[in-house]
Amino acid sequence: MVKPLLICSTLLLSHSLSAQIHGMFDHIKEDLKGKKSSYVCLDGKNSIITDVPIKMFGLQLGYTFEERTNIYLGYYGSHNQEAIFKNPTAPLGRTDSNTIWKAYQLNYINLGCEYYFHNSEKWRLSIPFGIGLGTGKSHERRLENTYNKTKQGLMPVELGFFASYKLKWWVWVGAGMGTRICLGGNTYSGSFYTFGLSFRYVDIYKRLKSDIKKRL
Repeated sequence: MVKPLLICSTLLLSHSLSAQIHGMFDHIKEDLKGKKSSYVCLDGKNSIITDVPIKMFGLQLGYTFEERTNIYLGYYGSHNQEAIFKNPTAPLGRTDSNTIWKAYQLNYINLGCEYYFHNSEKWRLSIPFGIGLGTGKSHERRLENTYNKTKQGLMPVELGFFASYKLKWWVWVGAGMGTRICLGGNTYSGSFYTFGLSFRYVDIYKRLKSDIKKRL
């Protein structure tokens, strides 16, 4: 009795999810035909690659269509200090000659789409998706000896969830999480999370420009 109910529930959930995804793509197609406005924003991500934390910083340039769909081109890069990768013989909190340090560097450009499935006066909930092209570098170090240097081409594919709250017309605070799959270099795949402030640079510029014209 339980098994048929589970199968039935799974099929209903799958059908409902498929319908929602299909509806989302229909909305995006409609939005791209409508009113658009340009935007610029800074972005940051925290990620973990094989137990080594990395921080990524990015810039997005794009358009918002019908206040619901963002299409953007972004650039992301990381410049991280070495972190302890293996420390087999040293006491806790110390290092010795067997300590292995490791660092990763990830740089890529990506084309992305962010769909706001909830967009109210104060809250925004969205699903960002992007696919990019770039390079990944890594090295390991023991004492002064640097080795295992690698460099490879990558195609990162990212999917996430993001929530933001409007503090003022010119600034939002938000947080999100997601996953990254790197085609061509699975080592760089992993989860990521982000949080911080988002400034509406284009809106700020337009308002300042309007205020200056009024005073002249």
